[in-house]
Amino acid sequence: MSQFFSSIRGNAVYAFILLLSFIIVLTAVFAFRNQVVMKQTNSRIAEADVVLRNAKELWNGINLMDLGVRGYALTHKEGLKDPFKQAAKVNSTYIDSIRTVMQRQGLATDKLDKYVVLNNDYISLCRQMIALVDVDGGMVKFTSLLEEDRGLALWKAYSAFTTELFEYENNVKSVARARYQSAVNGNTWIVLVLILVGAPSLYIVFYRIRKETRATQGLLLGLETNNRKYVFDPGTKLAEDHSLIMTSSIENLKQAASFIKKITKGEFDAEWQGMNAETTKLNKESLSGTLIDMRDQMRRIKEEDQNRIWVTEGLAKFTEIIRNYQDDAASLSEQSIRFISKYMNAQQGAVFLLQEEDDRQFLLLTACYAFDKKKFVEKRIELGQGIVGQAFMEKTPTMLKAIPNGYTHITSGLGEATPSCLLVVPMQYNEQSEGVVEIAGFTEWAEHQRNFLFKATEYMAAALSSVRSTQKMKTLLTQMQEQTEQLHAQEEEMRQNMEELAATNEEMKRKESEYSRNGAVAHG
Repeated sequence: MSQFFSSIRGNAVYAFILLLSFIIVLTAVFAFRNQVVMKQTNSRIAEADVVLRNAKELWNGINLMDLGVRGYALTHKEGLKDPFKQAAKVNSTYIDSIRTVMQRQGLATDKLDKYVVLNNDYISLCRQMIALVDVDGGMVKFTSLLEEDRGLALWKAYSAFTTELFEYENNVKSVARARYQSAVNGNTWIVLVLILVGAPSLYIVFYRIRKETRATQGLLLGLETNNRKYVFDPGTKLAEDHSLIMTSSIENLKQAASFIKKITKGEFDAEWQGMNAETTKLNKESLSGTLIDMRDQMRRIKEEDQNRIWVTEGLAKFTEIIRNYQDDAASLSEQSIRFISKYMNAQQGAVFLLQEEDDRQFLLLTACYAFDKKKFVEKRIELGQGIVGQAFMEKTPTMLKAIPNGYTHITSGLGEATPSCLLVVPMQYNEQSEGVVEIAGFTEWAEHQRNFLFKATEYMAAALSSVRSTQKMKTLLTQMQEQTEQLHAQEEEMRQNMEELAATNEEMKRKESEYSRNGAVAHG
């Protein structure tokens, strides 16, 4: 039961509207019924009035006939026949009208029929009497007929049917008037009931409608506020028009769905319509701001993936170059700087390798690249000298965005130009520097490009260190071979010397023997 009343309270407006509609329909039904009753009663009253009036006019016509006949008999003036003629002319019309109404009302017409017989007889009598007036000596007969007083019998017949007729018609009028008054009173009561019930109902309906309108307006304003707070705030004045609020909410949801769809397709250049520098500040915590942050983050992730792939692919290709030329430092330097310059879109590149001469170390330009043409220029840089020598000594990469005038020029078919960015990276492996790589170009290299060069130079340093170690081993082997050969030569020379010495000793022994024999012979 409580649920029922709760439902009624929740739908009070509709209940009162239904009640008011029922009362209006009921009022219309009763009003229509009363209208029909009033129309019927008016018709009956009018019909009764016609009957009463025609009945009276019928007897007035008889009186006019009698007056006209008597007046003509006395004056013999033709104009006095007119009342008779007029009355006789409309006499049958009155009788037919009365008969029709009586038949419609279901009344017996036998008394009317008796009167009609006497009425017609009296009219014929009047015509006869008028005719006697015009005949000489006819007045005697006229007087005789007048003395018969047939009008009395006609009056009695007239009174016989009109008495009951008048009573019935007056009763019809009374009943009709009573019904008419009842209908009027019914309409009055209906109007009062409509006012007594309808006015409070209308007040309640209008009150509830106004209350619900305010509640709806508050709900829509709340929707607009939350739409701006949680979806997108355009930074404009808060809308109050209901259609604008609904349209704005729907459009924001559509735009959010479209924005998400574009992001899922990888379209990270998608823009939120209406988002600018000012609205960005207003939508840091809203759905639109979150979606834009997500777009930027996914774009960064995609860029990072692309950069990582770029670096990985570049290092894979660079590793292949190192593997192919790892036995020759010059070839390795040449192919490496060529690949690095092209891969990093540099217009110039150079490789300086650490060299040693007379116990002094210096950097020597081993390979260079400029517009796919080799330019081998004798260039020796002392350690700590210039940008290259300083980078080598500090063992830290250096990137210059303002290159000193005259440091280097990039030459093309259109002329010469000073590069806008210079990147110098020492080649280090196991904390040992093997040289320096220098590239120059017209654009600044991004972090992932610089990281690629750092890693590539580390690979180069490892390869060059291996080449240097190999060359040292080869040099040591050569020196050992030379020393071995020298030892062999010295041994051969000593053997020869020993043989010569032995031969000399033998010769001396032989000569001593000869001297001894010669001396003995002389003494003998």
